[in-house]
Formats: sequence, C-alpha cells, structure tokens
Amino acid sequence: MRFFVVILMLCVVWIAERLNGRKKFMSAGTQIYGPSIMMKMRGFTVGLITDVNATARAAGISEALAHAIVKDFSINRNAFQYFHFDPTNPNQVFKMPKATVSANSWVSVGLSASYAIPQLWKKQLLIGMTVKRVWGIGGAYVQTGDMKIQQLNRTTIQLDNTNMHYGLYQGAGSGSGADLGVAWVYHKPDYKQNGYYRSHHKAYIYKFGLSIMDIGSIRYRKAQTTDIVNNSTVTWDVQDEKSKFFGMDPSVAGLNGFMKGEIPNITTQQGELIVGLPTRLVLSCDYMLKPKFFVNAQMVQSLRSRYGIHARYQSFLMVAPRYETPYFEVSTPLAMEYDYRSFRAGAMVRVGVFYIGTNSLVSFFNTKNSRDADLYFGFTISALSGSRSAMKLQKFIDSKNLKKVDSCHKM
Repeated sequence: MRFFVVILMLCVVWIAERLNGRKKFMSAGTQIYGPSIMMKMRGFTVGLITDVNATARAAGISEALAHAIVKDFSINRNAFQYFHFDPTNPNQVFKMPKATVSANSWVSVGLSASYAIPQLWKKQLLIGMTVKRVWGIGGAYVQTGDMKIQQLNRTTIQLDNTNMHYGLYQGAGSGSGADLGVAWVYHKPDYKQNGYYRSHHKAYIYKFGLSIMDIGSIRYRKAQTTDIVNNSTVTWDVQDEKSKFFGMDPSVAGLNGFMKGEIPNITTQQGELIVGLPTRLVLSCDYMLKPKFFVNAQMVQSLRSRYGIHARYQSFLMVAPRYETPYFEVSTPLAMEYDYRSFRAGAMVRVGVFYIGTNSLVSFFNTKNSRDADLYFGFTISALSGSRSAMKLQKFIDSKNLKKVDSCHKM
C-alpha cells in the first residue's frame, strides 16, 4: 500500500519586459496533490487520487501592446512608442495579431486502476486508467482577433475591424475526465529479483510509457460572455478612455457598459460554456545504466491550442539523470520548456520520504535577470506492510531467499 500526502508544485513565468520584436507569452500555474492512496492486489493496482489546479496564461501578445501594458498606457511614459507610428505618414496602420489571455481553476477526485500482464522473457505490459470527477472553481478569458490600429495624433487612435471576445465563469462548474496509459517493462533475471538484491535495487532494466492525460472538460452553467465584432471605425482619445476604463465597476457588467459606450455591435449573454481540461500526450522512458544510476527521458506535448480558452500546460522535452537508493535520491533534469522555446536546468533531492526540487535552478542564483521560477516539494509514505505478524512473516521469507541467492549475488 502507498499513501501520498500533499505534493505541491509551483511554476511561474515572471512578466519581465524583453524587447526582441517577437510575440509575448506568459504562463503561471499551481498544482496541489491532496491525500491519495494506492494498493496492490494480485497484479492489480487501485487507488484514489485528489488534486487542486490553477493555471493562467497569455499567448501571442504583440510586443507593442505588452510594452503599453507595462507602461500603464501612459502617454508620458511613451507607452505606445512600439506601435511604430510615423508622424510623417498619417495613413500608417498597425496590425495587432490574434492573442489570448485566460485563467482556469478546478478540483478533481479520481479512481485509478492498472493491471500488470506478464510477458515472455521477463517482460511485462502494464495498462491503466483513471476516471475523474471534476468541479470547476472558475476562470476568465479575453481573446482578440487580427485588429488594425491607426494613430491620428499624439493622444488619439483609430480602431478598425474590432474583433474581441471575453468571458467570466465562477462556480457551478462540473465535468469529468480520464487518464489512459500503457507501459512496457523489461525486468532483470530471476536471480537478481530476490532477497538482498531486491530490497536494495530496482527490479527492472528499462521501461517505456505512453499516456494521454486529462481527457475531458468542465461545463459552466452561468457563464457571462461578450462578443464584439465590429467592421466600422472607432476613434479613441487614449487619456480619456483610460480614465473611464479604470473608473468603471470591476465586473463583466461594468466592462460591458464601458464597451457599449465606445464600440457598437456588442453581443452579451449568460449561459453554458464548456472549458476543456489540459489534455496532453506523455511519452517516457526510464533506463538503469547500472545499479542505483538511472536516466529518465520524457516528452509532454499539449493537445490544446495555444490560443484557445481551455486550460493548457506547456509542452516540454526533458532528460534527467539520477542516483537513487531507498533512502536518498538526487536528479539533475535538463529540459526544453515553454513549448520547446527555452532551455532550463534543474535539480531534485529526496531524503527519506521528503523531497524538494526545481526545473529552473539558475533563477535561484541569478535573481536579477530571472524570468521564471519553478518549485515543487512534498513527502510520500509508502510500503505500509500491515499487521506485525504479516511483517514478521515477510521478514522470515526474505531471510530464506537471501540464503539461497547470497553466493550468486556476491559472484
């Protein structure tokens, strides 16, 4: 039996300005694994898993708009300088690309089951599934399509082809999800799986895994959504509109009231909205170089669009060599993270049942130029053996096996 308690994972990408002419992406997330339990019974493994998740991300924000946000839309701080308006060319138009900002949070409780199918030549096939009940806590999103902005003078801009969608949903969300997986394991010969060797080393040489995680969605029944599709021309005085925007009621109704006073063709509604879970494909391989030394490789590919409103985890590719004993473990993961755009090096240490790690070690030593932080920690209580008589019986069996294979192990 295994009992997992409170595993906390944090991943934050700081909003730091980097002027390189490219679109801007931001992500932040927190995942808390609650009390969970797993039990093995004659080839089957069954368990109960609980967790709480929250994600927030921005995708495709133009550098000009990102700079304006950082500068608080202030004309005096040159907030609009990267819109590249040329005063000598009043007909110049800036095109703002498609972008999405979204946040989602949810709680899930899952029942998992797996079965080990013996194969020839010490191979083993594992198949498993987790079925989840999901409750949505809430979320919000803002999406913009391709829009055109033209500067008429220092404080006035003109909007053409306005294409914007936003929504808010809180509580009253429910849904379901599932994880599907298969693993193939190649074990060591029999004489290396008994007695002393088994209690001090892993029983496999390598194993491969393939899974699809978080298949499913959450249905919110009282979501407030707004769609703005306007082909006419709208003129804004930046300073005046900024004062109105920050003075409005901080709610969807307040934002709708502000938009209706400035842009025609606004559609608002309250009803059902389906938000997908962060579905992703996971490929993994774990190989034992020699006793206590392993290499793990993993690829996670998100199956959700960058620009969708659904929950989404970033794709990454990671290789992690590690040294592992029953009571101590250290690993140094090397990864291409954030949809394979950035290289990161991390470290993880486990002592007994407690562990702590990060996938971005450099950010903890170079805080001045840090753009991200990643931290996880937790503890695991495993191998609860049951009654005292059962423990004595298992100890007696192990001692007999040790006498049988001790000479072979020494050789």
